[in-house]
Amino acid sequence: MAAVAQRNGMENEISENLYKVRVPPKSTNPVNEEGLSECFRVARTSMYVSIAPCHIANPINGIKEQHLDPLVMKYFAKARGVVLGYSNIVINSGESETNEENQIVAPVSDLSPFAFMWITVDLLLWTPQIGDTLKGFIYMLTATHLGLLVHDTFNAHIRFRYIPQDWEFVPNQADEFTDSNTEPLESGRSNFRSYGHWVDHNGLKVEGKIPFTIRSIHTSGKMISLEGTLVSPERELDAQPVHENNEKSESAPYSAAVASGSHIKFDSEPVAETPEPAKSQEDGMPGYVNTSDSSDSE
Repeated sequence: MAAVAQRNGMENEISENLYKVRVPPKSTNPVNEEGLSECFRVARTSMYVSIAPCHIANPINGIKEQHLDPLVMKYFAKARGVVLGYSNIVINSGESETNEENQIVAPVSDLSPFAFMWITVDLLLWTPQIGDTLKGFIYMLTATHLGLLVHDTFNAHIRFRYIPQDWEFVPNQADEFTDSNTEPLESGRSNFRSYGHWVDHNGLKVEGKIPFTIRSIHTSGKMISLEGTLVSPERELDAQPVHENNEKSESAPYSAAVASGSHIKFDSEPVAETPEPAKSQEDGMPGYVNTSDSSDSE
C-alpha cells in the first residue's frame, strides 16, 4: 500500500509539473478588441550620463548624440523593450548638483574631462512579453518553420512542432520556386521566399498575416527575435511525437543484427547460410617452414 501511495504521489507531482509547463506566464500588456496585445508604451526613466567637453555649450545635443540616439531600434535591457524613440529630455535638478544661483552644474574630476549629470527622458518602447498574441506577415514558408515579420520590422518564427498537426505543407515544384527578385509582391514587401505553402485543416492556403502567441523571446547583441506558436498551451505536449516504452522499436531487430555482426535478413530476400569451414588443429600453433635448398643437399 505504501508503494502504491508513493507511486500515485509521484504521478500527481509529474502531472502538476506538466501543467505548470503548459501554462505560460500571464502578460501584463493590455489587449485590444481584436484580442491582440498592445506592446507599445511610453516609460519615463532616469539616466546618469556623461557629457564630452565639445558638448558643454549645448548639453542636450550631446546627450542625444552620445546616449539616446544609439539606443533607437535596439533592445534596451533595463527597459525590457526596444527603444523606438525618445522625447522630453530634462536635466534632473533634483539629483544633479546646483550652485549658489540654483543653476545645475555637472561635476568634473581631474581623472576625466567628461562631465556627469542626471537626466530624465520619455522612451517610446515596444515591449513584447511571453504569452502576448500578435499578428505577423509570413515572409518565408518552409516545411520546418514559418518566418514572420511583426509590424513589418521585428522577426519572428514558428517551428514545425508548434504548427497544428492537421496543417499540411505542400512543396513547390522545381519550376514553381518563388523569389522576390524575380516575382515582386504586390504589397511591395521584399525578401519573400516560398518553398511551398501550408494549408490548414479546411484545406485553405495559409498566407498573409496570421495571429500567433509568443512562446519565447531571444535577445542577443541588442537585437530581439520572437519564437511563436500556433498551438494552444494545453495542446503543446499533444503535438510532440510519442514514444511508447512498452512497445518494441521497429529498429530493434536491426540494432541487434548490427551488434551481433550477422547478416540482416529482409522478408523478400532469401538468405542462404553458409557454414564456416572448421579450423585445422595444425593451424592452431605457429611454426616455421624450411623452404631452403641447403637442407636437402646435406
